[in-house]
Amino acid sequence: METGTILIVDDNKSVLASLELLLENVFSTVRTAANPNQITTILSTTPIDIVILDMNFSAGINNGNEGLYWLKHIHEIR
Repeated sequence: METGTILIVDDNKSVLASLELLLENVFSTVRTAANPNQITTILSTTPIDIVILDMNFSAGINNGNEGLYWLKHIHEIR
């Protein structure tokens, strides 16, 4: 097992559960968030080494702009 903390952000709870199961033996801590609005709180309270970020959170939108917005936000607050 590697040390480190990973944050997985995805509005699909099946994806979150699957990735958490897959990665719990790779990282010492796996944090998940079903809502990207939780990112700021998690990053301010937990040292995160890696983020896996869904690119689309709203139904019917699949251009990736939401993910890009949150990626920029993550870079700004880190």
